[in-house]
Amino acid sequence: MSKTVVGLFSSMSQAAQVKQALVVDGYSSSDIKVVANDDYEDVADGATATANDKDYTDIGSGGGTGIGEKISHFFRSLSGGDEHAHHHYATGVNAGGALLAATVDDDKAAEVAALLKQHGARDIEGGGSAYKAAEPAYSGGSEVAAEGTAIPIIEEELVVGKREVDRGGVRIYSHVVERPVEADVTLRDEQINVERRAVNRPATAADFAAGAGSIIELNATGEEAVVGKTARVVEEVLVGKQSTEHTQAIHDSVRKTQVDVEEVEGETVSKDRY
Repeated sequence: MSKTVVGLFSSMSQAAQVKQALVVDGYSSSDIKVVANDDYEDVADGATATANDKDYTDIGSGGGTGIGEKISHFFRSLSGGDEHAHHHYATGVNAGGALLAATVDDDKAAEVAALLKQHGARDIEGGGSAYKAAEPAYSGGSEVAAEGTAIPIIEEELVVGKREVDRGGVRIYSHVVERPVEADVTLRDEQINVERRAVNRPATAADFAAGAGSIIELNATGEEAVVGKTARVVEEVLVGKQSTEHTQAIHDSVRKTQVDVEEVEGETVSKDRY
């Protein structure tokens, strides 16, 4: 569901600025209409009629084709409204003001109404707010503020924070692999040789003693390879983190309420009246 929020501004330029602010905030330009005494803009079809093209007359003079009838038609095309409200808005527009109407979703109506009020709109209808006054006097397109009225000056400040993000990393695996190796080793082997040879000499007592049932044993020895392994640490892989800092420039914009003060001349009384 949609709702139309209507606000009365003191000038066409002020209403145009508010319209631009709504468009910047994401609202559709085709849903925002502006009506002024010397400029009637229908953003939906881009048609513009000025006071040179149309006969705009003061609502108080009862003109049938004046701004009063156009505002009544304008309200009826949006959401109806009573003739008393039409007359009141027509009086403000005739005095140099401008009427802005924004058609938005129901849940955005209060937000738009607050924005209109923040930018100086009066007699706001729609938005579920009690902004409408009981038809105050409207003179020269200026709003007569009550004594002690406070205008809030709002200024945005840039707040920059930090958050951690995952930049990726490494995953390290360790496992054992085997590879074939070769080594040369020299081995020694013994052999026993038994040799018979012919001799011819006189036998002695020692010869008789050596051959009298004696047993001689002789063993041969040999070498064989023995394989063993030793482990040594030959390299280390170090895993760690280091932090560095850098400065990043943040570019953005902030908004601030600006209040312009304009002097309003009072009524001068001629001496001829007395």
